[in-house]
Amino acid sequence: RKAKEEAERKAKEEAERKAKEEAERKAREEAERKAKEEAERKAKEEAERKAKEEAERKAKEEAERKAKEEAEQKAREEAERKAKEEAEHKAKEEIDRLAAVSAAALAAAAITPAAPTAASATDSLLADLDSFSMRDDEERERREAEEKARKAAEQETRLQAEAAAKREAEEQKRREEEETRRKDEAARLAREEEERTARAEEERRKQEEEGRARKAKESPARHVGGAQPASSVATPSVAAKAAEEFDDDLDISDADLGLDDIKEDEKKLAKDKSSDKRAKQQIDSAARKARKAAVDPDITVIPDPVRVRRPIKWGKPAAIFLFVLVLGGLGFLHVIPLSNVRYEELASEALGRPVKIGSVHLSVITGVELRFENVSVGAGVRAATVRAVPQIGTLFADEKVFTHVAAEGLVVPQAELGAGLFGAVKGGGLSIARVTAAKVKFPGAVPLPDLDLDVAIGPDGAVQSVGVKEAEGKLAGRLLPKDGSAAIELNAASLQVPFIPALALSNFSMKGTATPQELAISAWSGKIFDGTLSGTARVQWGPRWSVDGDLRVRQLNVSVLAPALMSEGRADARGTFSMSGAAPDKLGAEARIDGSFTVIKGVLGSFSLSRALQSTIAQATGRTEFTELTGVGLYNKGVVQLRDMKLAAGLLSGNGTAEIDAAGRLTGRVNAELGTQRATFALSGTSKEPLIRK
Repeated sequence: RKAKEEAERKAKEEAERKAKEEAERKAREEAERKAKEEAERKAKEEAERKAKEEAERKAKEEAERKAKEEAEQKAREEAERKAKEEAEHKAKEEIDRLAAVSAAALAAAAITPAAPTAASATDSLLADLDSFSMRDDEERERREAEEKARKAAEQETRLQAEAAAKREAEEQKRREEEETRRKDEAARLAREEEERTARAEEERRKQEEEGRARKAKESPARHVGGAQPASSVATPSVAAKAAEEFDDDLDISDADLGLDDIKEDEKKLAKDKSSDKRAKQQIDSAARKARKAAVDPDITVIPDPVRVRRPIKWGKPAAIFLFVLVLGGLGFLHVIPLSNVRYEELASEALGRPVKIGSVHLSVITGVELRFENVSVGAGVRAATVRAVPQIGTLFADEKVFTHVAAEGLVVPQAELGAGLFGAVKGGGLSIARVTAAKVKFPGAVPLPDLDLDVAIGPDGAVQSVGVKEAEGKLAGRLLPKDGSAAIELNAASLQVPFIPALALSNFSMKGTATPQELAISAWSGKIFDGTLSGTARVQWGPRWSVDGDLRVRQLNVSVLAPALMSEGRADARGTFSMSGAAPDKLGAEARIDGSFTVIKGVLGSFSLSRALQSTIAQATGRTEFTELTGVGLYNKGVVQLRDMKLAAGLLSGNGTAEIDAAGRLTGRVNAELGTQRATFALSGTSKEPLIRK
């Protein structure tokens, strides 16, 4: 009993010592983590400050560049305006002159009786007027054709340059890939050569060892260690001589020849020299008696000479026997299932919901580990296999302490995420330090990818941190629960917005705070259509789902939205968005976005307002280049409304409204002005084939 108490006391002290070391290690890791986080925070703040300064500098340079371009554009427009006014003035003078000539001709015709001559003069004047008008139209059309040809040539040159740059980039990439493959192949051949050399060296060493062992076995020196008469035991000189003879042919050590044992025996014999001397005297006495017995017929028995036997060494066989016995016992433990009742009771008490375990096995092959099969928690959480690494001192104790728990085939319904994140391991019967799982599935209303989890649990049983990442490395994030909420940071190379399946953002990042009822995103951003979307958001769930927040758009390429309406331009916008519904996948159909926008250096891709102002035809096709287009926009359940639109394009200006319904039908009006020319046009058709008519 005392031995048992002493063992229990030692086990308890060992457990306390390990617990103290574990606590010190965790405290040290926590301090290191906090120091690392502080350093990362400072580095992040410094990077943000530098990025902000760089953005401000670029914004300032961009503003200066825009101001310079606008000044140059205004100067060009002013020059064009003056040239146009001069041309109009000359044309007016020419028309006035022709009108005066016509009036004079008509007056002369009224006075002069030669009517045929007057009629001829009138016809000539009208022909001159028609010719002047035709020349003006032809000149305008020629300039437009030249401008189109110039732009087409520039476009062709740009496309050729882009194609050449693309081909060069592809060729460079191909050369780099070829160089990489060549280096990888050279490295592979070098590794294979090293492996072949190592195998050949290993084979040569084994052959040499086998040769030494074979020669040592065949050597007469090996028989020296056998049980021989005392007179035949090899002396050190004989052993040395045998070693020298073998050394001539092969470099063999004393250990290879077994001379170490012989020398040890010789030392023992030398130590027991006095006993050997007495044995020799007994042998001599027996020999003398034998010789006398040969003469004396009464003596017929001659005793055998006394033999000196070497002691048998039992240490090595005993050690081998114990090793085999222990190994067999461990293997026996590995295949014997343990009772799962106690573990189910402890887990149910700790998690506050029923836990079922199919089977429990103890594994010692790669380290002491418990393997739980077919584990379920409550009604939804389940895992195919759970591997738990216990503290050795608690393996057979009432209180179970696991340093690491790894789950395979884990499935966690989205309804259970709040309980898992904000819950805690209760009671003192079960303690877990870390939980990991690969490719965890999260079935539920919101489509989520399979994620790898790494959960750190504090001494109080509460979750300290959760690391998440996608198996392909496209997504990574971290959650830090505290006081009923969790700080969240998430980064993804690409992200399909769960509520709007058609919207995919690249270089996505967000940070915010989560509670069991909502997710408040303080900042998010992502890239799309060569531009950037950013803002804030709040997601709430329950009987109804709702998402709302602020939105900011920067340098969005508008040509990808409706190229027939606007074939070029970069848009900036600010606004708010909101959506609600009974299910997350229905929110996109109820979305509403309201805000203002600005498009700079754009092109209306299907009609020319200046030609429409100067022409009498019903539809003026072409392009309308502009420097700026501003307005207020509303997107509501698939319908787009644009109000208070103002367009500036040098001498050309305009304003209007437009609406595109859910089917893509276009309606609206445009008021355009070019110098003294003004007109109102109606918009019709579709967003893919817009029409403009007076």
